[in-house]
Amino acid sequence: MATVHTAIRARMGSTPYYVTTMKVSDLVQIARPASEQEEWATTGLTERLQRELNDLRVRTEIAPYLAKSPDRFFGALILLLESDEEPQFESFSDLAKGLPHAYKAAMSKGFGFLTIEGGNRIILDGQHRFAALREVVIARSVEGDHARDVANDEVTVIIVPHISVQHTRKIFNKVNRYAKNTSRGDNILTSEDDGLAIIARGLADEAGPLAGKNHKGESLVNYKNNTIAERSVQLTTLSAVYETVRIIAEYYDMADDLNEKKTHVRPEDERLEEGYERVSEWWTAVLDGMPHLRYGRDNTKMLPELRSKDAEYGLLFKPATHIVLFQALSQILKLDPALPLKGAVAQAYQVDWRITSPLWRDVLINSAHNILTKKENYNLAADLLTYMVAGDKMPDNDVEQLRIRVARERGQKEGNFKLPPSLPRP
Repeated sequence: MATVHTAIRARMGSTPYYVTTMKVSDLVQIARPASEQEEWATTGLTERLQRELNDLRVRTEIAPYLAKSPDRFFGALILLLESDEEPQFESFSDLAKGLPHAYKAAMSKGFGFLTIEGGNRIILDGQHRFAALREVVIARSVEGDHARDVANDEVTVIIVPHISVQHTRKIFNKVNRYAKNTSRGDNILTSEDDGLAIIARGLADEAGPLAGKNHKGESLVNYKNNTIAERSVQLTTLSAVYETVRIIAEYYDMADDLNEKKTHVRPEDERLEEGYERVSEWWTAVLDGMPHLRYGRDNTKMLPELRSKDAEYGLLFKPATHIVLFQALSQILKLDPALPLKGAVAQAYQVDWRITSPLWRDVLINSAHNILTKKENYNLAADLLTYMVAGDKMPDNDVEQLRIRVARERGQKEGNFKLPPSLPRP
């Protein structure tokens, strides 16, 4: 059955293509992902890995976003047209003989009608987005206030005629090879649906506890990188701040209400405000209860010296430590509900925070005095800090397991290894 589309005709290099829009309800009926092609089983391993559909991501992230968000939006899909007959294109300027010359010139030969007689329509780029559209419109497996509206949405489609298998693979390879995912920092910085990201940004905006500029005019929070150099005059990273927000939200059982992967839409303002107040309270308590950290925030020229290997509180100026510290604080308060947050912070401040401290060796710091970045190390460091502050509240079995874990990380015999004594309670 022939279909007719208004389209723009263009060419890049040797590849002709057409840009049009399609109603979602039509697109999901006539197209299919490349992974469902019969020749799928014979494609090379590398190409299969690139094209393999992540069904879990489709069902739990992309499809719920479509069904629940009134502001849903997708970029263009690339559709490969496999047909024995070339698509026919008729320009407006040829059809509209009576139009004034100025209008004809503006239309040029690139605007017109595209007629496709038949053939396979294969999604070459955007398979996950297409699969999510199909999940919402055809399978109807996702609930949401806007699920029924998706079928009437219009999406931009770039149609590429089939020239040869080699040509198709070249296009697919280059589209995927040169596509760059946005960084974690960019996602946190720009998301308007992730409540955790919104709160994390709020801490560094206006009157937040991490607001302000350093002496170079930079934000105190590094938005670009997940780590900061030893000589940096920024206090922490947005990625680390985001993790602390997540930890605090989990402590108050708010994480599912704020996490975009759970809600798929922006949380209610009231919930955001409540979350921000909680998180701001914790960060304020940490900065007030750890004078060296607050001094670094207020005297950014001193940050390289405060962060140095031999500094008394050097480890406190590492973004990784901020994640570990907040995780430990949440665990301490759960172990000892009678202990106020300020009290937990004050106790944690008494720990040896030197980068060279034997306490952290092979737990959070390696022999070269660099941060160990595995999640297991962060968890172990948080558990060790929890023990140092609230060891008397930890179950004996948990202390014993901690002792074994630390011994293994340090390559020591489990039977002979002893944990250092926890801090005396005030």
